[in-house]
Amino acid sequence: METTQSAGRESTQIVGKIKARPHPSRFGPFWSFVLVSGDIASLLIAALGAEILVHGSYNDLAAFPGTLQTILFAALLWLMLFERIGMYRRSFASNGRDEVYASLAACCMAMLPALLIVLLVPVLVPFRHLLIATLALTAVCVAFTRFLTHTIRERAMPLSMRHVAIAGTPERVAAVPGDLSLTSSDIVLRLPVETFDEDVAEVVADGDVTRLEWVRAALDRGVDELIVTEALPPEIMPALLRYLEARGVKLAFAPMRIRPHACDFTVRRDGGLALLYPQSLAICTPGAEWARRAFDLAIAIPALIALSPLLALIALAVRLDSPGGVFYRQRRIGRYGVPFDIIKFRTMRPDAELASGPVWARSGEERTTRVGRFLRRTSLDELPQFINVVRGEMSIVGPRPERPFYVEQFRKMLSRYDERHLVRPGITGWSHVHMKRNVDTSAIGERLSYDLFYLEHWSIFMDILIIAKTGAEFLFHSAA
Repeated sequence: METTQSAGRESTQIVGKIKARPHPSRFGPFWSFVLVSGDIASLLIAALGAEILVHGSYNDLAAFPGTLQTILFAALLWLMLFERIGMYRRSFASNGRDEVYASLAACCMAMLPALLIVLLVPVLVPFRHLLIATLALTAVCVAFTRFLTHTIRERAMPLSMRHVAIAGTPERVAAVPGDLSLTSSDIVLRLPVETFDEDVAEVVADGDVTRLEWVRAALDRGVDELIVTEALPPEIMPALLRYLEARGVKLAFAPMRIRPHACDFTVRRDGGLALLYPQSLAICTPGAEWARRAFDLAIAIPALIALSPLLALIALAVRLDSPGGVFYRQRRIGRYGVPFDIIKFRTMRPDAELASGPVWARSGEERTTRVGRFLRRTSLDELPQFINVVRGEMSIVGPRPERPFYVEQFRKMLSRYDERHLVRPGITGWSHVHMKRNVDTSAIGERLSYDLFYLEHWSIFMDILIIAKTGAEFLFHSAA
């Protein structure tokens, strides 16, 4: 809910609910402890189960110290990797099913180094079957315990509500809520003040911040955070900070001319100045570029080899179903705005846009062929894009590429639209797994919010999570 109140007035106007935006949930100390305990329990149960599967009994754990030491080593390595990728600090899962995907993705990351060590260290070779069985069972146990923990936490701790007040000049106060990561349960109190600078100047002499009506209005409404859009004189900062901290209210500043678009900021104190240092998003750094490219090739090349029989069958079906070429090449906008030709299996008649020109794709179109409808429903028409990945025009994960005709329109509608072109477009992406494949152009703002979220929170773990969820949606046809 969002309310507007002019400072010093009694009336309040209901403006409406702010649209929920995706943001990761943070774990406090208690839930971090619960998660660590659950993962340790899962590892122990998996070790016992693996011992029974491999040796028929769990008595060997005590009889052979080397076995126990090997399992403890694998468990410690597993927990360290989970902590490193943030599994005990935050969660991107919005429901229990997403928590299972995240757990399986994290388990895949944790398995690889453990398996490499087992294969490369000779002393561990006798225990490789036991360790492999332990790792496989651990993935199942961790996914189950994480799902259970998420369900309990969701019921025990409903979505926390923020109560935020925004004070400043009217035009800046009106602009701030749209850029905050808010949910539908959060309450925003707008406090526009026409004479903001004049009111602040009057209290500089004596430092009595209680005379500021917007401060009193925020406290009267019981907010837990006060965001100020204007720069305050340093003379009143200590008094205002002490006054708000004593009442449990956080103070923050939102300079409207400085926005973290396609970059992050760090604040450092240098003498009597607070300096803002911009830095590139993690996904835009040279190290991330190298890692993403290696990740793409490690998946795309084996995928093309393994799927070659299926690709041949689809090509034959497309050829026999309707006249025209097997592949369909279409101009799309890629990294840094450079156009490229995306490759798909043809799903429409060759003359589908001859008279109409570019048309936004929709579900159940008459222009699609019989085989094309099946390929679209199962997303099999996207498989040739692995060729685009190998050629360096696309990535496995990233914002979906759009046609130049629509990019020009969306640039005019959304000021941050070009930020999605900072990275290579992807076969799948964060918006792809949260929204239907074919959406109306009115939803492009929502799609952009997911794409920007991906850019701002990127990690290799997040890419693996998206691939895991995409695989599940492919099996159940839920993304068509």
